[in-house]
Amino acid sequence: MKSARLQSYLAALVVACLVSFLAFSILKILELQRRSEARELAQRFALKLVERVNETAAGVYMLTAAVDRRTGDILRFEELAEELLGNFPLMRALELAPGGVIQHVHPQRGNEAVIGHDLLLDKTRNREVHLAISRRQMAIAGPLVLRQGGVGVLARYPIYTIGADGRGRFWGLSIGVIDFPSLLLVAAENEFAQQGYGYEICWKPVGSEQCRNVNGESVVTGGNTEHMVIGLSQAEWHLTASRKEGWLTAFEIAMALVAVLVSTGLTWRFVGRPAGENTDSLKS
Repeated sequence: MKSARLQSYLAALVVACLVSFLAFSILKILELQRRSEARELAQRFALKLVERVNETAAGVYMLTAAVDRRTGDILRFEELAEELLGNFPLMRALELAPGGVIQHVHPQRGNEAVIGHDLLLDKTRNREVHLAISRRQMAIAGPLVLRQGGVGVLARYPIYTIGADGRGRFWGLSIGVIDFPSLLLVAAENEFAQQGYGYEICWKPVGSEQCRNVNGESVVTGGNTEHMVIGLSQAEWHLTASRKEGWLTAFEIAMALVAVLVSTGLTWRFVGRPAGENTDSLKS
């Protein structure tokens, strides 16, 4: 009798283990599938972001044509800026900053707050400016809250004039303000919500170990999310994607547990019990 009872325990235990392995293997496959979907969404989104930012930043290079490289005079800024804004719809404003001080903005309406802003002395936001000047390359900053309101990405390119000795001298900066909400829209951010996923973007400023969101708040990347780093001109963005309901829902986990309990109970009832007890239960 004890031997039969032991066999029943072992049979129920074996079935419980097998069904547990099967159930949680299915859950793991489901989680991996969803993580893969989130990763693919994030990769497509990141590629579109990079393409649109680089495409729009080309307007900042073109704006340097408004500065005479011999004399440093500004030529037809308004006309050129107007044309470039028409060609680059994500560009919210274009600016010239002689000596690092913003003096020319197009359009002026709505951007009055930035006129006179000394980018070299603004210790909260001048790291990318100094990096652009020292490396003579485009530097991207943001997304961040703009002085003139709204959220944008700043593309800054240093302009050098040619002196009589043939050497380049720092003249100032050509600046483009990319509208961040519009950038997200054209990069198809709505695909995340349509498929039940969410995302967050943060920017790691030069020389900082903290990644900050559009409100300047520190964000912890990684964790239980799919995470990737997006490299732009002297900028580092971190993109995290996750499933709104979690990689596995409470219902799915509960159903796996129910399957284990039910299969174990049925095994105990019909397989694991001694033969005599099964016969008696059938007769009754």
